[in-house]
Amino acid sequence: MPETISRQRNWAPWLALLLALVVMFSSAAFFIGVPGQRAIPWLGVALAIAALVCAAVGIMRAFRQPQIYRGKVASSILGAVTLIICALFALGSFQARNLPSGAGAPQVGQKVPDFTLADINGNKVSLSQLLGKADAPASANANNTTGQATPVSMSTAAPPKALLLIFYRGYW
Repeated sequence: MPETISRQRNWAPWLALLLALVVMFSSAAFFIGVPGQRAIPWLGVALAIAALVCAAVGIMRAFRQPQIYRGKVASSILGAVTLIICALFALGSFQARNLPSGAGAPQVGQKVPDFTLADINGNKVSLSQLLGKADAPASANANNTTGQATPVSMSTAAPPKALLLIFYRGYW
């Protein structure tokens, strides 16, 4: 009499997907600034390797012993998703090495050096102009041919006391 084989669920691909998701979220935790930040990339590498091993074990089980482990299609799909997540983690890790260091970035409370940039209309605007330290525009009396003093408009009356600068650290 033939033996009846009880079929089992193949948990290895599901574990691989879970580990890959932990790898993905551990990468996000690196940028949040959790304690032990230096260990997070190495933990991610170890978890990614474990995820790939679990995915490979799950796929081999499903195809080598289909009478015991069911889910050839599910194992293949979960293995592919795990591989994609781990590949994106590896690509992000290698590309992160190309980012410039933030050693020369201004610190909180540090005085910003004067700079000049173009505004949305293409006009050159410097930091000293925005803070009112630059010379007053000479065009205020340029159109006056009678020699009389022209009152200054209210828009140039009082320079701002402070200026908010937002620095986006990026690489593009």
